[in-house]
Amino acid sequence: MHKVSIVRSGKAPSPASVESMVRESIELLGGVKSFIEPGCTVALKPNVVTGRLSGRGVTTDPEVLKALIRLSYEAGAGRVVVVEGSGYGSPTMEALELSGVKDTAEAYGAKVVDVDSDDLIEIKVPDPLVLEKVQVSKTFLESDVKINVPVMKTHDQMLMTLGMKNMKGVIPKPQKRLFHRVGLAKAIVDLNKAVPLDLTVVDAIYAMEGLGPSFGDIIEMDLILASRDVYSLDLIGSKIMGFAPEDIEYLKLASEQGLVKLDGSGVEVVGAPIEHVARVFKKPPMDLAPQEGVRIIEKGACSACRGTIRSVFYDLEQIGLLKDIRDLTIIVGSQAGIPKDLDKTPLIMGTCLKHLESRGYYVIGCPPNNDQMIKAVKELCNKS
Repeated sequence: MHKVSIVRSGKAPSPASVESMVRESIELLGGVKSFIEPGCTVALKPNVVTGRLSGRGVTTDPEVLKALIRLSYEAGAGRVVVVEGSGYGSPTMEALELSGVKDTAEAYGAKVVDVDSDDLIEIKVPDPLVLEKVQVSKTFLESDVKINVPVMKTHDQMLMTLGMKNMKGVIPKPQKRLFHRVGLAKAIVDLNKAVPLDLTVVDAIYAMEGLGPSFGDIIEMDLILASRDVYSLDLIGSKIMGFAPEDIEYLKLASEQGLVKLDGSGVEVVGAPIEHVARVFKKPPMDLAPQEGVRIIEKGACSACRGTIRSVFYDLEQIGLLKDIRDLTIIVGSQAGIPKDLDKTPLIMGTCLKHLESRGYYVIGCPPNNDQMIKAVKELCNKS
């Protein structure tokens, strides 16, 4: 029987209250000393996306990380490291600095490790779905205690991102691209099988609904969840968010591999009951086009390119140009093609569509750079 703890606070918990919540969530699982032995190395894996889009409900709250660092040293840890690899187009160390994670970690005696600069270890995946081997941060893999610290968010391709999805940050960017090419949900399950965790602590003080994982609406939940078993935690997390577990592709795959039962049998919830804390999260919109006059022809696009499109439109809105973008067609995805009746030059994006570069305004990249995409949109729409 796997335990998942749920701790709820009053509105807008103070830093001291956040630490108490984290402590209680772990006490309900046996206490921090049941995870950490004197002298060991503890690795914390937060969720830091790009840095420029950071803060409550987007990146792991530094107060949650601070609490885990303090608790680790209190239990006798000899060393604490914060290990992360940011998303595409964003240098990890820059993201760690902009999000406040680096300052918090170093202020409380933890070392920050950039996965994209770290040594890597290639490990075999047991009973693989799609990947026989995966490259993982050496620092994270060789730590004695591995603690995953995600944020509760929706995701525009996976529906939900919690513990399992957050593990993608322990692999370097080239591996992330591979995950998207071979099938993200299956690759996520393979990664979690290859890199077992000791503990997952979910920051759901502020969560995100709608257009997650970066552009959605921030909602206050005032929750901390924790479990030794990341599959059970994600199962309970999906219910708290109002999603059916069978609708989460990687949870369904995990259940087919015998890692969790979608009916919840074998999972014990301790602390606050699910029904006292649950709400129905707004699902992410799957249509990439932000308005009339913009057409997205997509087939087989990975979440990296999908995220880039959303990010580009967000940037255009911030500079006041989005309302003026009309008669724009974007072709995206490895299986996408150009319609025969298309009478305007399309924007063709991504390395996987290089074979179409002569048939439109081509922007290379995996995913393409935002600035180059915005330049292409401006030129195609005659905007300066």
